[in-house]
Amino acid sequence: MTRAELASMLRRFVGDEPDCGDWEWDDFVSVRAQPNLEPYRLRLLEDVHPHLGKEDRAAEVDDTLREVIAELEIST
Repeated sequence: MTRAELASMLRRFVGDEPDCGDWEWDDFVSVRAQPNLEPYRLRLLEDVHPHLGKEDRAAEVDDTLREVIAELEIST
């Protein structure tokens, strides 16, 4: 997976692009990523994963995902 592919997957997850696969998120966070993407996986596990499905944290989750997307796109 490239940085651009991860950014695209995250955009699909937050609904900015259609067709996020049913297991895409789980596949990414469940298995150690390539060294250049592992810091993003760890950040998402810590800052996003525990809050998924909690309506009171939805805005915070979206903000964090969008920050990660921006970081991935800037450094691509």
